[in-house]
Amino acid sequence: MAGTGYDWDAAWTVDAAATVLTTGGTIVYTSAAISTDGKAACEVSIDTDYSDHAKATAGLSVYVLRDVNATDYEGILDLPWGFEMVFTQAGTNRRTFSVDCSQVSSFKIYLVWGNTTGSSVATTATSYRFATVPVAS
Repeated sequence: MAGTGYDWDAAWTVDAAATVLTTGGTIVYTSAAISTDGKAACEVSIDTDYSDHAKATAGLSVYVLRDVNATDYEGILDLPWGFEMVFTQAGTNRRTFSVDCSQVSSFKIYLVWGNTTGSSVATTATSYRFATVPVAS
């Protein structure tokens, strides 16, 4: 019998393992381009550990920058889709979201921590995995 449904990758691809974002105004990380060619679905995971500083001024903002012309990607001023992972003192926040492979050919993950509190740190890991649909026989 032919395979049906989605076949998810067994392992996540780690894009940014332990990216450390510190103080000093807006701190930014941009992933490498992630192509969705030949994929049916994409799941992205963001895992952020915040330091034990009670007065951090913001959580981590996560944006999906879409490919606009096979060379360039949306910029932060283009108001891309995104969300904020609320700051949790000495805590870990995790979020997984989907990128629709039928609508997005390539994208980058853009992280911004607009924190200005001294000595605070956000350690972030970014991963993704794909699913394919088997060819019917």
